[in-house]
Amino acid sequence: MMRLTNRERWLALGMAVIITAWALFAFGISPALERTETLSRIIPEKLKELAQIRAKSVQYLALRAELDDYKAKAASDEKGFELISFLESINNQLNLTEKVAAMKQEVLQIDLNYCEIIVETELENVTLQQLMEFLSKVKSSPNHLHIKSLYTKKNAANPDLLDTTLQIAILKLNNTSQSQNGSI
Repeated sequence: MMRLTNRERWLALGMAVIITAWALFAFGISPALERTETLSRIIPEKLKELAQIRAKSVQYLALRAELDDYKAKAASDEKGFELISFLESINNQLNLTEKVAAMKQEVLQIDLNYCEIIVETELENVTLQQLMEFLSKVKSSPNHLHIKSLYTKKNAANPDLLDTTLQIAILKLNNTSQSQNGSI
C-alpha cells in the first residue's frame, strides 16, 4: 500500500473538498439559482395571465347568466306568437300600412333548441311621432322583443318626413314545424 505524506494527504483532502464543492455548485446550487431566476421572471407574467383569466371568467359567467335569463324569457313568451303578424297589427293600429315599403322575416338558428326570428321593416315617409309610437308599441309588447338595428334618414322628397329601416328580433324555442324565411 502506498504511504502518503502529511502534505499529500492535505492536498488530496483539499482537492476532494474542491471537487465536492464544485459538483455541489454545478449540480445543485447553479440549477436552483437559474430556476429561481426563471421563476422570478415568469411568475409576474403568469399572475397577469391569471388575472386576465379571472376577468374573462367573470365576464363569461355574466354572459352565461344573461343568456340563461334570455332563454327563460324566450320560454315564457306567448306560444304561437308570430312576430311578423304582430308588427303588421301595429302598422294597422297606427295607420302605417301604406308607409311600409318592405317587410321580410329571417330565421337564424342559434342552437338546437333556440332560433332568433328577425323582421326587417322599411318604413317610408313617416313622421318622427309615428316612428316613436311604433317603437313604443314594439317595446311595450309582453313578448321579449328587441330592436337589433335602427337606421333613419330624412326623406329626399320631404325633409320633414323620415325613411326608416329597422330590425326587430325575438328569441324563440324551436318547434318541429319551424316556418321558413318569408317575405311580404
